[in-house]
Amino acid sequence: MIKKMELRNNIKQLGAGLCALMLGMFMSSCEQEDQAKEYGISSIYMPQSVNVSLGLNALFPVPNSSNYESSTGYNYIVDSEAGTTNVLLGVMLSGSHTSAYSVEIVSDKDTINDLISKGTLGENYIALPENLFKLPANIDVPESGRATFQLSIQNSVITNPEYFDKHLIAAVRLRNPSKYALHESNAVTIVDLHIAGLFPSARRVSDYAVRGGSIITIEGQNLKDVSELKLTGTEIAIPITNQSANSITVEMPELGAFTRGTIDLVTPFGTTKSAFEIFNIDQALQVFADAYGEGVAANTDGDDYGSRQSVSTTTKRRGTSSLAITYFGNNYSPGGLINNAGFIDQGYEYIVFWAKSTTNGNNNGGIQMSLMGDGMPAGYGNDFAGAAIVVGPEWTFYKIPIGKTSATPMWSKGSSFRKFGWRLNNWNVPNDETVYFDDVMFIK
Repeated sequence: MIKKMELRNNIKQLGAGLCALMLGMFMSSCEQEDQAKEYGISSIYMPQSVNVSLGLNALFPVPNSSNYESSTGYNYIVDSEAGTTNVLLGVMLSGSHTSAYSVEIVSDKDTINDLISKGTLGENYIALPENLFKLPANIDVPESGRATFQLSIQNSVITNPEYFDKHLIAAVRLRNPSKYALHESNAVTIVDLHIAGLFPSARRVSDYAVRGGSIITIEGQNLKDVSELKLTGTEIAIPITNQSANSITVEMPELGAFTRGTIDLVTPFGTTKSAFEIFNIDQALQVFADAYGEGVAANTDGDDYGSRQSVSTTTKRRGTSSLAITYFGNNYSPGGLINNAGFIDQGYEYIVFWAKSTTNGNNNGGIQMSLMGDGMPAGYGNDFAGAAIVVGPEWTFYKIPIGKTSATPMWSKGSSFRKFGWRLNNWNVPNDETVYFDDVMFIK
């Protein structure tokens, strides 16, 4: 009886051992299969795809800042020698596994075309041209499970004025991993390249009229990256005396025969031009600066009915005084200047001046006026015949084409004219209105 029980126990033990052996072999087989596939909870994703910007997932702003204008966290590198801007991207592995793997990297044009065709991001978003950027074909990720790569964009994209106020977008997608699985919703990053946030730009200047020794301040953005300034088309360097992200202060050098032009800004991306032109006071015909110019006086012909003018020392844009013309309320009266010797054409292309009014008119967006002259096609004083301008209570700079090829040439009747001025164009000025003019000049 004891032997039978021992036999039964031996059989049970043998069966248990065989089961354990078979289970072990099965587990080993499963483990080898899992090791070959490396599935489980680990997955491959792009960390930049989970960035949230403007309420949209997978939108990665470059530069990486809240206002797109000044980088608070650089996520790009400018390679001035190669002529590229390289956006930093990456690959990571979630979960507890750690081992090397590789994954393909591609540009997903279909995703971009879909976003643009649906207007999902707005009208200022356009596709980054495929021929102007490069991606690596794949990336080998080390045992740590993470690695970085670069989207390399040609700097010609960033310096192209056509793109200045645009967001250029490209979709970078991971594909075909050698191990693990992709986290599909985070396997694509939409790079949002905001050109205005990257490229140094000079949009405004404290004064357009300059000469040697003039101190002016250039305003814009990303100006800290500017290394050099010079007058466009010349070798005249402009020394920088103070510099910040949004402004550059300079003292102008001697300008010689320079008449007018833009300023070149040398940056790591390349050279760009200012959005404005400056002009050389000493090469301009000064009509009114702090006083009437040589041979210039108030019009005394009697056809400036309903207006009077004076020199104001209390209101001025620059210097000590301005030209003040008071237009009587509810009147179309002109107010102008004469030069009995004639304003002679010496190749002048523009008239420039600063102007401001005391009000915006009655229920009106500004004081509507016309520039007029007896050498212009419609002559002096005709209603709405000249170049239209709108004047308000803030000093505003006006630069109006008046050369022979312009729409309203001031020298259309010969090489000299005697009289020009500004006419009030609207009845929405019930009370007397004084308009101030300063730094009135003809420039080449």
